[in-house]
Amino acid sequence: MKAEQKSLTYRLEIIDSLIAQNQKKQAFKELKKIQKKAVDSWTYLGVYKRYLQLTENSAAEALIKKAIKRHSNNPELIAVYSKYLINNNRFEEAEKLAEKLKSSKYGSVYSEIYLRKALQKNEAEDLFVYFVQEPFFQIFYDAYTGSNNPLWLKNCAVSMLYNGELKKAATLNPEFYADADDAYFWATVLYDGGEYYDSISAVEKSKQFLRDYQNSGLYRVSQIAQIALESDSFMALSDFEGAENVRQEIIPAIFDLPKKEGDEKLIPVIMVNSAIWAKGLKDADAEADLLFDIVTNYPDFVPGLILYADFAYESSLEREEDDEVKALRRAGISSLEMEKYDNRRKIPLSDALYRIDLSLSKSPEPYLEVEKLDLEYKSNRNITEKEKTRDLWNILERNYAEGEKYKELLVQYALNFLLRTKQTEDASSLFYKYIYDKYHFNEKEGFYVQFAERVKEINLPMAEFGGYFACLNKCFAEALRIYEFCVFESGGITSDGQISTRVGTAPCMNLSDMYFANGEKQKAMDLYGKTAGREVDNKLRSEIFYRIANIYVADGDTKNALRSADYAYNINNENERAFLLRTLLRNK
Repeated sequence: MKAEQKSLTYRLEIIDSLIAQNQKKQAFKELKKIQKKAVDSWTYLGVYKRYLQLTENSAAEALIKKAIKRHSNNPELIAVYSKYLINNNRFEEAEKLAEKLKSSKYGSVYSEIYLRKALQKNEAEDLFVYFVQEPFFQIFYDAYTGSNNPLWLKNCAVSMLYNGELKKAATLNPEFYADADDAYFWATVLYDGGEYYDSISAVEKSKQFLRDYQNSGLYRVSQIAQIALESDSFMALSDFEGAENVRQEIIPAIFDLPKKEGDEKLIPVIMVNSAIWAKGLKDADAEADLLFDIVTNYPDFVPGLILYADFAYESSLEREEDDEVKALRRAGISSLEMEKYDNRRKIPLSDALYRIDLSLSKSPEPYLEVEKLDLEYKSNRNITEKEKTRDLWNILERNYAEGEKYKELLVQYALNFLLRTKQTEDASSLFYKYIYDKYHFNEKEGFYVQFAERVKEINLPMAEFGGYFACLNKCFAEALRIYEFCVFESGGITSDGQISTRVGTAPCMNLSDMYFANGEKQKAMDLYGKTAGREVDNKLRSEIFYRIANIYVADGDTKNALRSADYAYNINNENERAFLLRTLLRNK
């Protein structure tokens, strides 16, 4: 057999020589002789290839068909003949033959056939929606396996993301990235999949590509977009200092950086987040500088205007001074601390209101309407609760639009106000009316049953109100489902126990309370612990640890109860309930 194989190889080499010398007739005759001795797939393929070189397509096809008849499951023969059929636009035959190649190392051949046919058949304008549906994922993956082209793997990720499989999409993250755009794409996938550490790592790779490549203008991603995503990942991990450190890489020169499409929307967001960080550090100078830059360069950026107005109001307030400080002032003496306070940065309240009015004159904006109203209420303590309620209904009516009904933000503000002022019946009535109008609930079916079933369609803030009102109406099973959606599913990631990055602390605490009330103490403890870990406000953290202490008390675990109550009081000395519980536990 070895001798015969050597003989065939030698004769094929002679044929190659004849082809090179343009002696095509002689080469064709020799091929006819050799094909009679072909037995294995590789010999068939060797002869087939040379027939194609001689443009003897009929002889080539006849041979490959014969070979497949003898070796019906040979993937190489099937792949080669399928490719021949594709090249001759015989897609129906090719698809039937290549179906055996699906999910194999030659699956990309079947993918090509399927995609070509799909493009021919589908004439819809929105090809994107068509191609992210099943069975295209496997088609894309086979194409990637056969070609190692990262674009096919990106298609797989997009398909999964579109269909809500965010965690699975993140598992496709490749070991290496092709360039800055490729690394940034996977950073966004990893962020959406909740893999924040890996997202940060991918952004760092993208930044490195951008630094190392001289002609960085060819990339679609910009340094601004990279920083925005990386800082968001740090924030999702509750590492707010890390997020600020990343933002500071570009903040000092942010207006001078090269801009790409979409960057103008990211810049004010980055700056607002840094202003909030500065506010938390009580760095009024840094906060004021950032806010002034924002409202100057982005005069209609609503979050910037709101923060600017809040700063203006807070800086206009005068602190209550003790008798000693008043005496020093009467004597014309100032301490260093007094001088620092007197020279603090201020923004005139009139300037903030002027900027809000100017923006509202261009287009109505519910957020700004609410902020303006809030400023007026804080500035004038003589406005009664009744007058505030009247103003609220007037704004709601003014912003009522057929087809849109009440603007949702205003409804949220109204619900908060009405509940805070104990106008629960009016709040409940407004909530029912808004939900019925917007989501077309069936009035013959239970309101909260429908709400729980359709909670994924409802915006998160309204879903949180739904959980609260469901509890108020003693619909506890529905309330539990609503709150579990808010806490664990609203961010799109459904991993066990992972809190959504979109949800606030209050719904997490409410759900923890419900678990405790249902006797699920461990679930309550776990959720309280995770909530405390992501919360930066010490007043809220203190309340969480106070509640954890109560769970330990219910379990008879005095040691851990005391430790939790101690911690609750230490981080917030104004928590009187924590102080009282700590005192009781110490005296046991």
